[in-house]
Amino acid sequence: MQAWKCEFEKPTIKGLIGALDPEAGALYQELRRSVLKRVKKKPKLEWMGLTWCWCECTAVDDGGMLGGVYLVCDPANPRVALSLSTAFFEAHPPHTLPKVLHSGFEQATCVGHQTWCEWRISSQELVAGVIEVIAQAHGA
Repeated sequence: MQAWKCEFEKPTIKGLIGALDPEAGALYQELRRSVLKRVKKKPKLEWMGLTWCWCECTAVDDGGMLGGVYLVCDPANPRVALSLSTAFFEAHPPHTLPKVLHSGFEQATCVGHQTWCEWRISSQELVAGVIEVIAQAHGA
């Protein structure tokens, strides 16, 4: 837990993943591999403030509907967040997207033309749903 929260000592991703319980770690790694495969950009480990602390950030600067993917390696609550263009929801209304993701869409925060959605990495179904949304938003 300490490595994840210490702003002034950059941890390794291996150390952060190692602090997750085995089931959450496996889901996190699957999501990680899928993001790399679909987005084809290597994530950067960045300090994202007291809420997300050390986070793997994959910025997508192609002008599409996916702004970025953020994997939050919190040992107590691993999460994934997506920054999506509000236009994404015009083309893909939330009710047409995987049901397991609906709570994240309902609690999303809109800033300008970006919508920030966040989910706890808790099940294979959720990981599959996030991967589906990434594919739709990134055009893969």
